[in-house]
Amino acid sequence: MRTVVLSDLHLGNGQGYDIFAGAEALPAFLETLAHVPTRVVLNGDSVDFLMNDDPLGLEVARAVEQARALVAAPPTAAVLEALGCVLAADGEVVIRLGNHDVELALAEVQAVFRCALRQPWRVARRLVFQRGDVPWVLEEGGTRVLLAHGEQHDPWNEVDHARLPGPGAPEGVVASGYRYSAGSLLVKQLLNPLKRRYGMRFLDLLMPDFQGALLAALAVNPAAVKLVFQRSSLHMGWHLLRRSVSALAFELEDSELELGLAQRVAGAGLTLEEQQALAELCGVGQVHFADEDAALERAQQKLLRCALELYARGHRCIAGDAGERCFDLAPRRGEWDEACRLARTYRAGVVLLGHTHAARWRQDEGLLYANTGTWTWVMRLPAPEAPASVWADFLQELQRNPALVPEHQRLARLEQRFTAVVLGPHAQGGAEVSLVEWRPSGGLWALASTQVPPQQAGQSLAARG
Repeated sequence: MRTVVLSDLHLGNGQGYDIFAGAEALPAFLETLAHVPTRVVLNGDSVDFLMNDDPLGLEVARAVEQARALVAAPPTAAVLEALGCVLAADGEVVIRLGNHDVELALAEVQAVFRCALRQPWRVARRLVFQRGDVPWVLEEGGTRVLLAHGEQHDPWNEVDHARLPGPGAPEGVVASGYRYSAGSLLVKQLLNPLKRRYGMRFLDLLMPDFQGALLAALAVNPAAVKLVFQRSSLHMGWHLLRRSVSALAFELEDSELELGLAQRVAGAGLTLEEQQALAELCGVGQVHFADEDAALERAQQKLLRCALELYARGHRCIAGDAGERCFDLAPRRGEWDEACRLARTYRAGVVLLGHTHAARWRQDEGLLYANTGTWTWVMRLPAPEAPASVWADFLQELQRNPALVPEHQRLARLEQRFTAVVLGPHAQGGAEVSLVEWRPSGGLWALASTQVPPQQAGQSLAARG
């Protein structure tokens, strides 16, 4: 049986926060998989339980209501019905948890999604949920293939599986004891209000770099960020400035979670004058608007470039106009190192991850690493080498059009790239693995493909020691 792996769909509830871009494309793709038995794996962040205005806290009744809202949204309902057809065709569907859908660990929530498949119980009961606390290792033709969402090496988004209740949880674990990650807290208390009250739709497209999203918001509308901080339980000055403005000393309350924002501000290269302008914004008193202070305006431009740096590295060809359909699939050093670590630990010849929203492919040192990318919208940026004037224009466009209304997009344009990994046993032994892209106008295209012999997995382990 062939296996198709997708991740980071971020199916929404239709209530204004949705970033899923494959409302028509994904059901069409899944329909092509229902003709022969196929295993479909959704490798984390399949649905998004953070994109709502509910308080952040794991409660079974609230999670069930959120699940019902999700499955009622037409795009989400269409995808789940298509997955039901895969199961009805003697296929398999496995949903692994990510950092945006930890609620799927709850049996009551799983029941809602099984009902949404629109299949008889004998079919729907075969939908499998995996907690994702450990990687899943498949064997294809004698080659060990490891699947993990990828948040396990992201300290700001790591799931606290030890305190996550549901089937397979440690004994005695209850929902009230679960603690969400810093990234989830940042989404709920800061990013969601900025999107709801100030229309900053672009923030969701920067996931999973939540710190970068907050800095981008600060660059676009510092007054809005200050007001949202004031309405939250978080201290703006401490979180943004304690490491970049040495003259300020803030105490972190025991109950306040570290968000990692100050480190990012410190990396923006602000001058002392720009730091002081930002400090004045964070202080008590009248809101300081950017057009009243040239230093704050310069700080905003620097903060925006710093905020988008990680996103630009992840989606390299999204920056600039060159190579409309050519995406750089080469992973960054940290991604490759983590893939090698996982391969050593679990004796795998293939490592498949998600989480970063950036499709990847590298075969080297006896290891194949692939990232399945995302089915959300992505945003085009100016080229990294673009002059400051272009970045200033980009900032002004986001200030005028934070909701990314299509008719007003010029520099900040939205793109689609629907990717997945297809694998199965190779006729000559080992695994055949392909990174593919579904193009609504042209069907399935192979971006990269290879055979991983079973002996190659063993040799790679020896080579990596």
